[in-house]
Amino acid sequence: MSDPWLTRLEKKITRISDRDYRAELFSLEQLLVMASGVYRLGSDLRLRLYRAGLLKSKRLPCFVISIGNIVAGGAGKTPMAIYIAELLIKMGKRPVVISRGYKGSLKARAGVVSDGKTLFLDAGKAGDEPYMMARRKRFPVVVGKDRYAAGKLAIELLHPDVIVLDDAFAHVGLERDLNILLFDHDRPLGNKRILPAGRLRETPAMSKNRTQALVLTRCPEKEWSSNQLRDGGHKKNRAGQKDGDGQKDIFSQYGQIPCFKTCHAPYLLELLSSKSRPGPALPCPDSLKDRRGLLFSGIANNKSFRQTAEKLGVKVADHLEFKDHYRYKRADILWIQKRARQIGTNLIVTTEKDWVKLGRDIQWDTDLAVVGIKIRFENEKAFEGFIKSRLDK
Repeated sequence: MSDPWLTRLEKKITRISDRDYRAELFSLEQLLVMASGVYRLGSDLRLRLYRAGLLKSKRLPCFVISIGNIVAGGAGKTPMAIYIAELLIKMGKRPVVISRGYKGSLKARAGVVSDGKTLFLDAGKAGDEPYMMARRKRFPVVVGKDRYAAGKLAIELLHPDVIVLDDAFAHVGLERDLNILLFDHDRPLGNKRILPAGRLRETPAMSKNRTQALVLTRCPEKEWSSNQLRDGGHKKNRAGQKDGDGQKDIFSQYGQIPCFKTCHAPYLLELLSSKSRPGPALPCPDSLKDRRGLLFSGIANNKSFRQTAEKLGVKVADHLEFKDHYRYKRADILWIQKRARQIGTNLIVTTEKDWVKLGRDIQWDTDLAVVGIKIRFENEKAFEGFIKSRLDK
């Protein structure tokens, strides 16, 4: 596999943006900090133009919920979009999830991935996350870089009463009735620097006035307080609980905005035997326990997948990490299988997001386990009540 200097530079910048550091004179870090200043000025100017009305936001004729974050990388936006869409169905609503369709090849302004029953686009055209959601056939999914055009198409063809925008906080060109901002529990603000010196797309101060709810993801369940969040507030949660510095930053900078805690609950979505090709099933949750496995993943936070696999009982022998949204080639699959043979594993483990991009005609020499993620709230009733209260306004 080729590794040109641009790829190496990208990897170095990614490593820098992930850590805390002091920018030394004439260093790459200093250059990134200078670039961050330019990025921040551009972002701030854009938001000011929208606030002044010089740039116009458009409105769709239905309730719009946006799920996003201000930190580049995985915070669980897609699992949250799935959770909220299914919660809305439980409430008797007709939701449609709209995604940008990142890395998808769709040429049109917008397209229907699924009407909730039939798949119309594959992962190559729709993008990884939209196709992953659409495969569930629980709710319709539409993609489009122009979220307003995608929303109009959804309303015309699918007649939703609620639209859920996946990863759309920065897309201020479309008005929304509820902005839900996600933060990772361990490093909610990363190194607190703006892109490319850090992972922040904008600061809490820039985003606060557009935010109606905060959700902390990947929270350790052992930290969940018996004094759970009530009425969507975080005051009771802060009293007597030792939050990390990052969480204190969130609570202090976002004031009285309702805050909820969640965890990522991994589960075994599918187990494909190397000897046969069974259809979708409900494998035993303990099928992975104490099995020596090779992991491969191409997601925003590959390290978190290793922790997930270990939580399911896998004894991780090696982890092959790819870039987020990576498109696997035949050579990659051969390499993965060769590596599994080299280290003597009897199991290969990947994510649901990676699996939807793999050809169904691949013959695996080793059992393949596909791991999915569900969102679980510390206080599900409080969050459901919050959503209902916003819908009823």
